[in-house]
Amino acid sequence: MALEGCGCAGEALNDGEILAGLYHRLRQMYQAEGGKGVEPLMKMSWHYDQPDRPESEEVAKESNGYALEDLFDASGTLLVKKGQLLDSFAQLRDDGSTASGCWIYTGSWTSKGNQMANRDNADPSGLGNTLGWAWAWPMNRRVLYNRASADLQGKPWDAKRMLIQWNGTKWVGNDIPDFSAAAPDSGVGPFIMQQEGLGRLFALDKLAEGPFPEHYEPFETPLGTNPLHPNVVSNPAARLYEADAKRMGRKQQFPYVGTTYRLTEHFHTWTKHARLNAIVQPEQFVEISEGLAKAKGIAHGDRVKVSSKRGFIKAVAVVTPRLQTLRAGGQDVETVGIPLHWGFEGVARKGYLANTLTPSIGDANSQTPEYKAFLVNIEKA
Repeated sequence: MALEGCGCAGEALNDGEILAGLYHRLRQMYQAEGGKGVEPLMKMSWHYDQPDRPESEEVAKESNGYALEDLFDASGTLLVKKGQLLDSFAQLRDDGSTASGCWIYTGSWTSKGNQMANRDNADPSGLGNTLGWAWAWPMNRRVLYNRASADLQGKPWDAKRMLIQWNGTKWVGNDIPDFSAAAPDSGVGPFIMQQEGLGRLFALDKLAEGPFPEHYEPFETPLGTNPLHPNVVSNPAARLYEADAKRMGRKQQFPYVGTTYRLTEHFHTWTKHARLNAIVQPEQFVEISEGLAKAKGIAHGDRVKVSSKRGFIKAVAVVTPRLQTLRAGGQDVETVGIPLHWGFEGVARKGYLANTLTPSIGDANSQTPEYKAFLVNIEKA
């Protein structure tokens, strides 16, 4: 199957079609051959008007959630009828009477319609809190922990930037309160995801490298040391395999910081296959500061070679004031900006894979490599 966004006219499928194809083919294989996990797959609900092409609207409603039975409150009053969309995650129950794709999306598509399609950009608060524009999870709340914007008595710390306040009976204001309806003197703290209701500067057992935030330099650092504590330069809990450690560069050979990023006109490396995207941004380039360009004798539009310990790419140099010479650890640091969208395939002008340059170092918690800070050199190609 062709992937969504491949740019192949007449062949591209949307996500619903791709997932439906996988679903039906897997079911056929399990029906014919059996295997582990067959029962949940065969009993999965798939009640779409077009089973081979579920519409986005249907999936959005599923994510919001339905009542599978009539829902009543403690006094026996009917809250939601069977089959109706839910209005709030507070209506979700753990007894099988409700279903939701993800609780944070409950309220995004209710009996009143698609709340995500709201387009009222009125901002009476002047804070940029446009509650009528689209929908924010959860509950259309725009600022998490907004109870902290008011003091212990429920009075805004800054009356000119009021998010919520206690009017003597209930909480009102320019956002959806991010906690229960408890009065200010009830002892309910603003940070409701913590058992004590208070903000923390530590993460208990949540991080691999310890409970407190700390600054570590990238494994390839132009500084050569950690300005905050020289005894530990880089994260000791990061994943670094022996073979990858042998391909770490040093600033003597690679004196500049490389960083990869995206452009507005492209999406990952996929849209280099789409002709319109290729017309708007047809050729691979790298960005450097005016200072670095002068030092290296590189002019705007020159072909350059950017290399790291792991390989090299060639591209067009864009000399720009967007990038500035930085001062860090008592020395000047230059940055080479590398958009990541090109490669040796696609209708755009062929290019190089930016991740040829990047190191294979796994973040201690997410295992994400250090794409945003590594050492490179640059010269005319």
